[in-house]
Amino acid sequence: MSLRDKTTHAIAWQFAARLTERGLRFASSIVLARLLAPEDFGALAAVLVVASAVEALTYLGIDQAIAQSSRSADPRFLGAAFRLMAIRGALLAVTVFLSAPIVSWYFERADLAPLVRVIALSSLFTGLTNPWIQSERKELRLQPLSITLVVAGVAQVVVAVGYAWWGLGAMALAVANVASTFAATAAGWALVPRAVVLTRDKESTLELRRYAARAAGVPLLIAGFLQLPALVLGRAAGLPALGIFTLAQRLTSLPGEIALPVFGSVLAPAYAQIREDSPRLRRVWLRALGVVALLVTPAIAAMVALDDSVPRLVFGAQYAGAPGVVSMLALASFFSVLTSCCGPMFWGIARPDLDRIAMATRLVVLLVVGPFAARAWGAAGFAGAFAAAHAVCLLVCLTFARRVTDASWREITGALGPSIKVGTVCLAIALLVVRVFGSNMPAIAAPLIVLVLAAAGMVVLALRVKRALRGERNAGGTND
Repeated sequence: MSLRDKTTHAIAWQFAARLTERGLRFASSIVLARLLAPEDFGALAAVLVVASAVEALTYLGIDQAIAQSSRSADPRFLGAAFRLMAIRGALLAVTVFLSAPIVSWYFERADLAPLVRVIALSSLFTGLTNPWIQSERKELRLQPLSITLVVAGVAQVVVAVGYAWWGLGAMALAVANVASTFAATAAGWALVPRAVVLTRDKESTLELRRYAARAAGVPLLIAGFLQLPALVLGRAAGLPALGIFTLAQRLTSLPGEIALPVFGSVLAPAYAQIREDSPRLRRVWLRALGVVALLVTPAIAAMVALDDSVPRLVFGAQYAGAPGVVSMLALASFFSVLTSCCGPMFWGIARPDLDRIAMATRLVVLLVVGPFAARAWGAAGFAGAFAAAHAVCLLVCLTFARRVTDASWREITGALGPSIKVGTVCLAIALLVVRVFGSNMPAIAAPLIVLVLAAAGMVVLALRVKRALRGERNAGGTND
C-alpha cells in the first residue's frame, strides 16, 4: 500500500472517530447546558488550569518520540516509555491534588478544591496509557487510537449527563473527565494487548530523554495560551462569564478540534517518512493546507455571520448576550485549523523548535493584548485578542513552513485561494439569510437555515475533494 493510500485510510479512521467523539460531546453539551448553570462550566475551566499547566510543564513527548524512533516496535523501548509515563502520571496526580487550596484561593471559591482533587486522577490514568498504540500510529494503523477516542467520548458523555441529572453540578463534569481518561486507557490495552519489557534499558531511556529535551516547552506554551481565558476572565469577570466564554469557544472550535488531532495523529508520522524528499513534502503540505481550509470554511462563515445567535440556539438564552464573542472565536478557530497543518510537519521532520517559536509568539501576543482588551471591551475584546494571536501564529507558521518546504508565497496563496472564494460566498449567503428571514420569521429560523446550508456545503465540498483525489489516482498521479 502506498503512503498516500495508507494516509488516506488513516485519515478516514481518525476523521470518523473524531467526528463521532466530538459529536457526542457536543450533543452532551447541549443537554448539560440545560441541566447545569454557566457557573458550573466556569468551575471546570478554572480547575483545569492547574492540571493542564502541570501536564504541559512536564511533557516528555513520548508519543512523538515513539513515532520518530526506529525502535518503535521494540518491547524494551516501549517498556522504557511506559515506565517514564507511569512515573510522570503518578507525580502529576500528587501535584494536582496538593494544588487544590491554591486554586480555591486564586478564584476565591472554596468549592473548587474537591473538583481539583477529583481531576487529579485523570493524570494518573493517562500515565498508564498503552505505548503500543503509538507504535501502531507510526505505521499509520489508526484503528486502535480511533476506537479509544470514541470509547472515551462515550464514557464522558454518559457519566456527565447521568451525574448532572442527579444534581451533582460541576462535580459531574469533573468525574466525567476522569471517566474519559480511564476508559481510554482501558480500551487501549484491550485493543492492543501486547506486553512491554519493564527492565531498565539505558539506551531507550537516553533516546526518550533526548527527544523530550527537543520537545520541551511547546505543550506548556499551548496550555498557557488555552488556559489564559480562565486566568483572566475567571478572575476579572467571574465563573459565570467564564462558563459562557468556554461554551462559546467549545462551539466555535469544533471544526478545529476535529481537524487538528486528525492531522496531528496522521500527518506527523507521514511527514516523517518523506522528510528527506523536499518536493514531495511541499506537495503533501500544500494539499493538506488547501483541503483543510476548504472543508471548514462554510462552518466558520456561518458562525461569523450568526454570532450570538448560535449559543442562543444551541445552549439557551442564558449563554447568549455577548455580541462579537462567537464571531471572533470563529475566526480564531479558522486560523487555528490552518496552523494545525503546519505543526505536525514541524514535528514530523524533527523540528519541534519551529512549533515552539510559533506557540511562544501566540502566547506573547495574547498576554500583551488580552488583558487590555478584556478591560476595555469585556469578553468580546478578549475574543478579538484571541483571534489576533492565532492570526499572528499562523503567519509565523506559514513563514517557517515556506522555508522548510521551499514553497513560494504564490503557491501558498494558490492553495488557500479556493477556500477564500468559498468563504466569501458562504458569508454573503449567510448574511443574506439573516437579513431576509431574521425579522419575518421565528428567532430560530435564520440560524437553523444558515447552519443547515453550512453543513450541506461542507458535505458537497468533501465529496468534490474525494472525487478529485480519486480522479488523480485513476489517472496515474503521484502517491502523495
